Amino acid sequence: MPHRELGFSMAKISEDDREILTAYLDGELDDDQSQTLEARLGREPELRTELNAMRQAWGLLDYLPRPQPSPSFTERTMSRLSLEKMPSSVSASVSKATPVRAPSRWGMRLTIAATVLLAMLGGFAAGAWFLPRNAAEAEEPIVRHLHALERLHEYEWADDVEFLRSLDQPDLFGAGSGL
Repeated sequence: MPHRELGFSMAKISEDDREILTAYLDGELDDDQSQTLEARLGREPELRTELNAMRQAWGLLDYLPRPQPSPSFTERTMSRLSLEKMPSSVSASVSKATPVRAPSRWGMRLTIAATVLLAMLGGFAAGAWFLPRNAAEAEEPIVRHLHALERLHEYEWADDVEFLRSLDQPDLFGAGSGL
């Protein structure tokens, strides 16, 4: 099928022009290069058609699924980079060595179990250190202020503490009023 039937023609666009158009779309050209290219785009319809086709292709790339790197990608890349930085004599001996194995599943499970156990023991120790030792010690503040708690519903109507203290005067209600 000829290309004219598809709506575009195989113009005389060189690979250099395609590289420049790619750099233009990527924003890699400086101001002078961009102005020169934009002037050419105004004069050369084939170049403008190619740029529009590339823009459409760039737009369609967003709809493609993004590839996910393999789980070992980072490890392999970092090991290659570290080997490239080493002197060649050391690099050759390291590359012949056996690769470092990842921890086994049982090792990971044992590590997690030990961490959970240590966290539980730490929580128990902190609770034993900060919490009251017995029930009587925990209830002591409540018992000490039981008379106030029993009359809490009456105290809710008071505006402030000074008003309540003024009610405690013995000459106001008498010495045996029981407040």
